[in-house]
Amino acid sequence: MKALFLGHFAASVAPRILAKVKTPLETSILDDERDAEHLAPLLSKAEIVVGHIWRPSFPPAPRLRLLQSVAAGLDLLDTEAVPKGVTICNVFGHEPAIAEYVIMTMLVLSHRLFEAVAAFRAGSWAASPQFGGGSPHSELLGRKIGIIGYGRIGREVSERAAGLKCRVLAANRSPVANPAPADTVFPLADLDRMLPLCDTVLISCGLGPETKGLIDARRLALMKPGALLINVARAAIVDEDALYDALKDGRLGGAALDVWWQYPTPAEPERRPSRRPFHELPNVLITPHSSSSTEATADRRWSVVAANLDRFARGEKLENIVLQTGPVSCH
Repeated sequence: MKALFLGHFAASVAPRILAKVKTPLETSILDDERDAEHLAPLLSKAEIVVGHIWRPSFPPAPRLRLLQSVAAGLDLLDTEAVPKGVTICNVFGHEPAIAEYVIMTMLVLSHRLFEAVAAFRAGSWAASPQFGGGSPHSELLGRKIGIIGYGRIGREVSERAAGLKCRVLAANRSPVANPAPADTVFPLADLDRMLPLCDTVLISCGLGPETKGLIDARRLALMKPGALLINVARAAIVDEDALYDALKDGRLGGAALDVWWQYPTPAEPERRPSRRPFHELPNVLITPHSSSSTEATADRRWSVVAANLDRFARGEKLENIVLQTGPVSCH
């Protein structure tokens, strides 16, 4: 059984995954999927590809039967270009870490924690209403959080938010059979009804044609003055310029952004994450797509990927199937 770990991320985690695999695999690792000279012969023999990138320009992969992603999102994977007869699986396990990130950033923004700490470190009592005349900060008790995308991450967040006695609303593309602890789940088409009700809006949906640009200037204007926005999904779901303007002007109270419109490239390893200077805004928490980057997340994910490779090698039913264009077969 020949397996190819394709792309920098897959190559970097290959040792951890392979340490958990129990069935023998003949393994190749290609760090750069653009290396056409080495990619063609490796793909011609691979029955399994582990990686989260697939491009129409890739050379033929006539023996490929399993494309096991090392990510949950499929936006870098052109499913139309994947050969017929291939099963595509993704992987989760990041939900607990991301949910904790969301709650953490809600608390930090609501309590204006960084502002208070920075001022007090500098010797100022300005953040104290009693001693410095500062305005009171907010708390989460009784606040309404609206979750766009009520999947694995959305549900993990809702459970934690409900535990803090927040009221949870959600908007989802498909019907939700068991919405608890959310009070109401709106169809995504009714998002405009949910947004004005929310003190915090969390974006945790997948990126697709119906969600790209979903949060534009008009929808940002529907949000409560002073509301918070948290994005742990994909940056392209939000209009970059409109969000910057709403935060700079103070129409939104703040934002926590862990996903970006621009990422580093080999040519620009220090590339800024946006065309706009979000890093200069005091009401924005910015992190480098790292909300899920815990040791526990890695262990959960790579255990699942390894188990799927074992299942495939044994001809057993796979987990986390996203698309199956034909029957799985082992040669």
